[in-house]
Amino acid sequence: MLISEPEFGAHIGKYGNVLYLCHRNADPDAIGSAFALQQAFGGTLAAVDDLSRTGEALADAIGAAVEINPRAEDYDLVVVVDTSVRMQLGDFHLASYAVVDHHLDKGLLEDAKFYIQKPSKSAAEIVWTILKESGRRASREMALGLLVGMISDTGRFRRASPEAFRTAAELLDAGGLDYEEALQALSLPADIPQRIAILKAAARAKVDRQRDWLIATTVINSFEGSAAMALVDLGADVAFAAGKHFNLCRVSARASREAARRGLNLAEILREIARAHGGEGGGHRAAAAMEARGEPGSLLEECKIKVAESLP
Repeated sequence: MLISEPEFGAHIGKYGNVLYLCHRNADPDAIGSAFALQQAFGGTLAAVDDLSRTGEALADAIGAAVEINPRAEDYDLVVVVDTSVRMQLGDFHLASYAVVDHHLDKGLLEDAKFYIQKPSKSAAEIVWTILKESGRRASREMALGLLVGMISDTGRFRRASPEAFRTAAELLDAGGLDYEEALQALSLPADIPQRIAILKAAARAKVDRQRDWLIATTVINSFEGSAAMALVDLGADVAFAAGKHFNLCRVSARASREAARRGLNLAEILREIARAHGGEGGGHRAAAAMEARGEPGSLLEECKIKVAESLP
């Protein structure tokens, strides 16, 4: 059941023991958003498998106690935050759950008790509206978590909307924050394994030219998202990085602002390919991921063909 932000408090109040759950490798938007909801409405904060380095740094900065891999049966309701498809939850079994998310994938919506899903630039913007419409005051730590989440998901506001800028201003005011303080939570140098993976991904990359577009593909067994982002930063219009993880292949994709503006939708492309191979995919127009059965090389070739068909 789709609900609006002002209705969230009434619905969550029907449950006595609530878990706010972040996806695996939880990023700052997931951590900041789930923390703010947990602090405002009560409950437990958790994540599947692990936190990203920046997610962990934010949790430390705001004093968030994040439980890893909790048992779903211990809670009356699980609120899945910043998560659009089941693949992001690994082996966690969802039973009674709700969704608060800014992606447009429908994978988790059908069986949800209730959900809020809007195409905002970050989950943090939705959560801030929930707090305001519910009359819940944000602490300094809650405001900082939401602001850092926004900064992270908008690429330090390079992909921000006018609404995102307005929300950021409100969070700075509500928390009595300094913008530099929020940036510091994200200012972590890449660790050695990540840097090695990205350099290997660049060295192995294959680049195809389709008219005036450059499409890069690479195979790497870790940090696929960072590798794809690095290839776009190096000059690719669209980049795919794939890695084999046990019996599944994980593909992360990134696109330039211009490619997305001209109509490319990576979320739709990866969702379609994943379904054809018994998996799941989704995300945003310019940043998406999928997990499916198959070999990295063949799946990357399908991705490349679909992108070539989509770009003008």
